[in-house]
Amino acid sequence: MSQQIRGLFVCLLLLGVIVGCGERTPQATDTSQGRQETQTKTIYESQTPEAGWKAIAGEGVVLSLPENYEGGNPSTELDQIAEKLEAIDPGYAEKIQMIKRNPDAIALVAFDPQTTETRSLTNVNVVKQEVPDGTTLEQYLKSAKEQLSTQYEVTESKVVPLARYQVGRMVAEATAGEIPIKQLFYAVQDGDTFWLVTYSTTTPEFDQRLPNFEKSIRTLSLPI
Repeated sequence: MSQQIRGLFVCLLLLGVIVGCGERTPQATDTSQGRQETQTKTIYESQTPEAGWKAIAGEGVVLSLPENYEGGNPSTELDQIAEKLEAIDPGYAEKIQMIKRNPDAIALVAFDPQTTETRSLTNVNVVKQEVPDGTTLEQYLKSAKEQLSTQYEVTESKVVPLARYQVGRMVAEATAGEIPIKQLFYAVQDGDTFWLVTYSTTTPEFDQRLPNFEKSIRTLSLPI
């Protein structure tokens, strides 16, 4: 499991800059036809998005975010996502090619089109990882922290309650190129599958955006 976790978090470090990742994560699996009929269950006490927010659907997952966010399912909407990114900055065209090579590796991606001085977009992604039978949340979080520490400075790692559930929460900082980024990770266990939700922004923006990140995770819906 440690090797799987390592590959996953190296990928997510790259995702923190915008939305590119050149290696298929170990947890990615091909989906069958009929994905449009996938049902979801609400993991948290999700409600219809409040005014100023909207629901964004990915590959079997749904997450609410402020209404200025764009995004969707890379498996079926990658061309539309790429077009929106390239309209913000043509330089994102190269990064989006990385995700085009493995569109099934990420279940959902969304981003705030408002750029910063660093030209790095605040973004959210959801990936799915299958783990060995019997893996506990505590074991997963410990392994994740160990692997994160090779690329990040981990400032928080703990199990926290959200609604009726327990989830792993981590906060970590790193430098991608010359850009200091800070990421908030939530590891949500669903049997022998973990869904990892990652909120990424520049370090100077993190505290300002944190309340929205924490509100957003409470709207997560996963497949039945």
